[in-house]
Amino acid sequence: MDTIIIYDISDNGLRTRVAKALLDYGCIRIQESAFYGFMNHNTREKLRLRLERMMHEKEGNIQFYPLCSKCFSMKESIGEIYEIKEEDVTVL
Repeated sequence: MDTIIIYDISDNGLRTRVAKALLDYGCIRIQESAFYGFMNHNTREKLRLRLERMMHEKEGNIQFYPLCSKCFSMKESIGEIYEIKEEDVTVL
């Protein structure tokens, strides 16, 4: 399932670790604090648990937005964006 993950984390080190974890799971950065990934429920839950352990009692938040493919295909953008290409998407 298509998933958008966004975060608001002030600690530079933690923010970098979160971004690396998202990249480890095949997510693609679409904005500074926003990533896109295509993953099944189990993989998304593993990622969520990993990030939850990282965030334990630290300031900030991470939000997951699972989207059906039809909804995701209706996305619109204004201005420059990172292009998400199908060959860049890793199915986990």
